[in-house]
Amino acid sequence: MCRELNILRPQRKVNSSYPRKLARNRMITNSNQLFETDIKYGYIAGEDRFFFIQSCLDVYDRSVVAYHIGLRCEAKDVIRTLQTALFKRQLFEV
Repeated sequence: MCRELNILRPQRKVNSSYPRKLARNRMITNSNQLFETDIKYGYIAGEDRFFFIQSCLDVYDRSVVAYHIGLRCEAKDVIRTLQTALFKRQLFEV
């Protein structure tokens, strides 16, 4: 009815942000050039506890290289995850 009476306000146009550009301040041309890390947490209802998931991503192909799942996520866990990611991609020696 509002359309028939021509009393509707013009709809705003949503600008699409896709394709999304990652790492805008760097030029990534190949895999293993830039890693990102992300920490998420969830809640275990039956045990009244939180758990953490820390993942290490390769920005070029958006693949998860290494991850840590546990009841804690401390600096030593993040370091170990990053070392595992570098070791898997043969960029780090033990």
